[in-house]
Amino acid sequence: MLKNKVLYILEQQKGDIVTGGQLAGVLGVSRNAVWKAIGLLRNDGNEILSIPNKGYKLMDTNDTLSVNIIENVLTTDFIGKKIVLLPTIHSTNQYLKEIDTANIDSGFVVIADEQTSGRGRRGRAFLSTKSQGVYLSILLKLGSKQQDTRLLTICAAVAVSKAIEKVCGIRADIKWVNDIFCNGKKICGILTEATISGELLEISSVIVGIGINTGSVPAELANIATSLQEVSGIRGIRNQLIAEVLNEFESVIVDYTEHGKTQEIINYYTSRLFIIGKPVYLPDIAHDYTATVIGISDIGALIVKDDRGDIQHITTGEIKLLWE
Repeated sequence: MLKNKVLYILEQQKGDIVTGGQLAGVLGVSRNAVWKAIGLLRNDGNEILSIPNKGYKLMDTNDTLSVNIIENVLTTDFIGKKIVLLPTIHSTNQYLKEIDTANIDSGFVVIADEQTSGRGRRGRAFLSTKSQGVYLSILLKLGSKQQDTRLLTICAAVAVSKAIEKVCGIRADIKWVNDIFCNGKKICGILTEATISGELLEISSVIVGIGINTGSVPAELANIATSLQEVSGIRGIRNQLIAEVLNEFESVIVDYTEHGKTQEIINYYTSRLFIIGKPVYLPDIAHDYTATVIGISDIGALIVKDDRGDIQHITTGEIKLLWE
């Protein structure tokens, strides 16, 4: 569509003035067609200024999602080579679970501007307000590397942490096993789900869902959640952030599955694990108990010391911070 081509050019010169004549010449259309496309883009929520006798300027704060812009920043070999962008969906993870993925290549990505039924671990709701976050899922087909699924969530957490720090220049910490925190509040959740083959009872594919708060956070969640905008003051970075998450994720996955750099990944994860040395609540059949976090094992288990001084390796479940 013409409007998407216009947006792509404006995005390439974001914050600068582009004349109607330039746009018309590059796209081979009339200035009137450009004017109509600008109107459609504004109707979609794009922040475009018309400057009399000069041209159009896409504001630095504009944050509309664009596959073309994302692809322009990608450096991957397989992740994100096919991207589907949806204005609204119940859940990007659920979308991938419902479609036939038999002939879809590993690395397929679905992105939504809004989720109406975003999910976290154990079926919890993940608020996915329109245009206020990054909501995406990645389909992975690991073939014979079934053993590699155990650390995929940790790989995703490492990738998201690196991408946030690269794009926004802020530290992104990790709470075992699948949450990213900034300034002591949750900013991202990760949900990894495996699809089991009915005949072979083996993992046929893995879906890695990532939700990052980038815009405003509802007042009722302000005590426990934050966003990149609130922490860094930066807006208009969703396309770049999505691309960098995909770039970093492929890099980490390749290091893990192909190069055997498990310890390097664990070391980075540990360096961002802000709960080391701190007491946390752990679930138990009878009752929750308190333990002090020591670190992470080479298979991604949380190592803790309980009140009796016993060392435990926690491989399932989740932890709760004492101040949550």
